[in-house]
Amino acid sequence: MNIQKKDSTMFSSKTSILLAMVVLLCGCFSVKPSTNKSGKKYFETFYVGVDGSQYFIKPVRFFSDTENQEVLLDMTFRYKDEIKDSAVVNFSVTSTTLIKSIDSLKLINKVTNISTSEISLLFNEKNKTGFTSRFTTTLLLSKIKDMFDENSWQLTLHNDKLTTRFKPSKKAAKAIIALKDKVFILM
Repeated sequence: MNIQKKDSTMFSSKTSILLAMVVLLCGCFSVKPSTNKSGKKYFETFYVGVDGSQYFIKPVRFFSDTENQEVLLDMTFRYKDEIKDSAVVNFSVTSTTLIKSIDSLKLINKVTNISTSEISLLFNEKNKTGFTSRFTTTLLLSKIKDMFDENSWQLTLHNDKLTTRFKPSKKAAKAIIALKDKVFILM
């Protein structure tokens, strides 16, 4: 009888351990909720301590009606409870021709106009359809915030006596609205 009691106790503890492992594994491999409705597919945030949060705005696509070019623009900035700084704005230009420099960048909408000529080339690379040129600059975060008050943006690049205007893709227009409602409304 003593052996039967020991076996049933052992069976009971093995069952309990197995059940606990199943519960833990289910918790570890739970389904991640969709980020589509939250707008998080357009940005990422990272807590950086006393500086608040660092925001990374994922690439937004602009295209040209006249040139065979497109621009992917992303930005990174920090924000806590007041706008104190600038944002690092990086952009890639995909073109059939190699672009080694950009003389100026302008972002314009009905509310504000941002321009800079302090643009640095990060790299150039060859791809199947031409070239990708990556550039960086800094812009005032307060001006960028103002840009998000209105979503009909135009991006203009000037280089080598050529001015090319870009407009946001349909997805980019949706991203601008979502970013206004999820990120820039906090400022």
